[in-house]
Amino acid sequence: MNNLPELQETQPELLIAIDRVGVKGVRRRITIDSPIGPISYDVEVDVYVDLPRDLRGIHMSRNMEVILEAIDEARQGHYVSLEKLFEEVGRKLLTKHSHAHRAEIIVRTTYYYEEDINGKKVPEAADIYLSISTWRDGSIEWTVGIGLEGMTVCPSAQATYSVMEKTELHKSPSHSQRARLSIKVTTCRRIARIEWLVNAAREAFSSPTYSLLKRVDEYSVIKKAFEKPRFVEDLVRYALYNIATKLSSEGFPGSTKIFVEAVSYESIHPYNAYACREAALTEVLKEIEESYPTRK
Repeated sequence: MNNLPELQETQPELLIAIDRVGVKGVRRRITIDSPIGPISYDVEVDVYVDLPRDLRGIHMSRNMEVILEAIDEARQGHYVSLEKLFEEVGRKLLTKHSHAHRAEIIVRTTYYYEEDINGKKVPEAADIYLSISTWRDGSIEWTVGIGLEGMTVCPSAQATYSVMEKTELHKSPSHSQRARLSIKVTTCRRIARIEWLVNAAREAFSSPTYSLLKRVDEYSVIKKAFEKPRFVEDLVRYALYNIATKLSSEGFPGSTKIFVEAVSYESIHPYNAYACREAALTEVLKEIEESYPTRK
């Protein structure tokens, strides 16, 4: 069978390079031997390499070989985190695709955490996005992202009602809605921890949302939310503040990139409200310092 044609290694009719070639949407369960014990993740993975202009294609099966090898090694306890596993996947991809200068792995999974309501722990989930780009010179770029939903209360409607009805501001009604915050952090050195991003988002909302609430719990959530009204713009600002100050306290470089996006699923409008910001950590910290010049 050695005489079978290798069309992938022939020259294409159009000599045009391609940024990403690979497999998309590979679904697998991966078990990691973490410091706190075995953790299983249901993941969806995209695996790519770049393709030079003088090659027609890649050997697609090699991408799957690398993924399956890594899953088997994880099962044997070789990796303590998803990050380390897919960092190694990137290196192996470059070994198997000698023409490639860059390998990219994108992972989507779920992170489970707990919310506290009146002393009771409620399990919740956040969507996780992980991207690792590995270059042949050894450079690595990490992007960690999360997405989760919370509650917002409109400050404008609340203030208007308070003035017109002469009620205390925090006891005045307003329209409320669910909103979704997405945060991504990109760095070339250390990788940001998922729980930092989750907490930055949670604390930006008027209130977190909860899968299970009794009547007294509902009262507590509503009371808290109406004392902390937030525009969609506020969600982006507070999420930026929360994650930027955390990254700074952990010693991340100023070149670290932060992206925050908020979507408010409006309850009294037939459309959604949207806001986002993308900036380097040093830029966000400068704006925070200008906002709070006396704050250390």
